[in-house]
Amino acid sequence: MKLLKLFFRKINDNFISYRFNKLTIFLWLTILSFLIIFNSSFFVNAQQVPKDPKQAIFNGKMLNMERKLGEQYQTFFQRNIVVNNEQSSLEIAAVLADIDKKTGINSAVIWVIPEEKYLHLVYLSKQGNIFVKDLDEAPLNKITKVVQDFYFEIDQINNPMNLAQSQQLYKWIIEPFKKEFLDAENINSILFCIANQVPLIPLSALHDGKNFLVEKYSVARIPAFNLINTEYKPLKNVRVLAMGASNFPDSVPLPAVNLELQNIQRLQNRSKTLSSTEILLNENFTQQNMQRQLQKNSFNIIHLATHANFNPGDTTDSYIQFWNDKLTLDQMSNIPWQTPPDLLVLSACNTAIGDRNAQLGFTGIALQSGVNSALGTLWSVSDLGTFALISEFYEQLINQSEKNHTKAEALRQAQNLLLQEKVYFEDNRLITPHGNIDLPESLGVKGKINLSHPFYWAGFTLISSPW
Repeated sequence: MKLLKLFFRKINDNFISYRFNKLTIFLWLTILSFLIIFNSSFFVNAQQVPKDPKQAIFNGKMLNMERKLGEQYQTFFQRNIVVNNEQSSLEIAAVLADIDKKTGINSAVIWVIPEEKYLHLVYLSKQGNIFVKDLDEAPLNKITKVVQDFYFEIDQINNPMNLAQSQQLYKWIIEPFKKEFLDAENINSILFCIANQVPLIPLSALHDGKNFLVEKYSVARIPAFNLINTEYKPLKNVRVLAMGASNFPDSVPLPAVNLELQNIQRLQNRSKTLSSTEILLNENFTQQNMQRQLQKNSFNIIHLATHANFNPGDTTDSYIQFWNDKLTLDQMSNIPWQTPPDLLVLSACNTAIGDRNAQLGFTGIALQSGVNSALGTLWSVSDLGTFALISEFYEQLINQSEKNHTKAEALRQAQNLLLQEKVYFEDNRLITPHGNIDLPESLGVKGKINLSHPFYWAGFTLISSPW
């Protein structure tokens, strides 16, 4: 930039002093060509900066915010994580517009950045304008306490549930943009980028006084917009590698895992989208066997029905449990994909809610493993509840219509079916709108088990790309 200014100043000086001979013109044109080649990014970026002065200032602050978020993940994982170059607000809006057109959804991004004395909120949709709200009533210590109380209330599985914390978080995070932007733009899909100072929020269970957020919006949690893969590929000819264990040598049994993997395989028989399913169960569920499968085949979906923990400390303290050993978070970047899968499903995982490093690990699993999206849980959900939710998620993901065909929408539909009591257990059967699934007598499911409480569905969170 400074070199270009100097160049034009020199041109002006030479023009005024009439010292333009052929040699001078040739030299200056050569310099200009060199500067254009090495400063082309300046011209491109200049075209993408909003013309409105206020929006240009917001754009600069947004880029700085995105940069800091990205640096947190790179510091935690101790490696460069580059997915997209820095995109301005207009470039992000163009990406949203393109994907919305392909998927039939209407998307928006909301950044939630808790500061010590206030809550900083930023909104952006395909309209391209940035809107900022700062809430003095929600300092970091206050919002942290409300989230922790929210977790405690969900964990009690009380009916009816006390919705005070849920509604308070809705008031702080959603309500500032509700009428003027979310409603006015018919938004039905929200990407939340939440700074890691605050505990992980079960966003789908936020409540407006009448309904849960999941009843209207599909949601995903992103590490930063510039850290997600924004390429949309409809699911076709899907290959699944489904792995897990119902019994472990040194861990608590997960008796419904057998059913979970069998049900994925069963879907193949009546789906045009799911082309093949490979199963690794119990003693076959090893890292060595997984690597053999990955060396032979490329998979669109990797499904892990097992224990996983994202613990305080560094990346070696967080892990996914295999039959006989653990795959630690720092090892996930070395998984030998032929082609990175579109989706990684961790169907029985949990995370420490109060530790920043644990949150970075949980929200960074897609970045570390190289997949586009990951599905995990925020707490230790029930084994049977996981089976019900995951079964319905795959039903929606594999067999939903082309309209609104995204992973986030498939999860939303599955969560709503549990919430609306259309998916439940009764007398050794899982009852679903698509048919019933018989359960082994050994599971001892007697009478009706209702899964409408947020404990059973709100912990499931899509991370990184919602598409």
